[in-house]
Amino acid sequence: MASFPRVPRPFTQPTDSCNIELLWNGTYNTTASAVFTSQIFGVINPGLNLPKYWNQFFGIYKYAYIQRVTYTIEVANVGGRPMRFVLAESNTQDVTPTTYLELSQTPRAKTRMVVPGGNHSVCTVSHSTTGEAIMGHRLEDDITCWNTLAGPPTTAIQPVVVLGFEPILPASVIDYTWQVKIRYDIKFFTLNHL
Repeated sequence: MASFPRVPRPFTQPTDSCNIELLWNGTYNTTASAVFTSQIFGVINPGLNLPKYWNQFFGIYKYAYIQRVTYTIEVANVGGRPMRFVLAESNTQDVTPTTYLELSQTPRAKTRMVVPGGNHSVCTVSHSTTGEAIMGHRLEDDITCWNTLAGPPTTAIQPVVVLGFEPILPASVIDYTWQVKIRYDIKFFTLNHL
């Protein structure tokens, strides 16, 4: 039996920066009664929605900057009452929305009605944004907007995306299931020489 010589694989040193896409997804079953409910997602900070391999890349790099975030949200009305939802951009200073109307009037807001039964019982919304688009200035040059191994960005005001739900009929209860998929386009940089 012939044997073939093993060719050593070349080792390449990691570069000082790396652009990569990381994903996070979650499914929620919710019941709301006659009130506006909202969920907040970070744009330059994933918050509790840490994508897979986030911590592993921080073993190689010291910092990360989220360049773009893409949300895909699918809402299914599993109850008997119609509802509506809105996906809107905001920031941590102004992110105290109290009504559907308040969020739906923000720039680039996306609104949908989800009516039980038929083709309107499931709605899908996709939205892609950047911290720069929300805040109006370049954030990558600001060290307080970088994610670190120790924690999230320390900037006082951060861009966010808000998802809000509300029943259309007053004093009604809505039952719905929603799934969110978040794609983070991330730049990891500065090799971590521990």
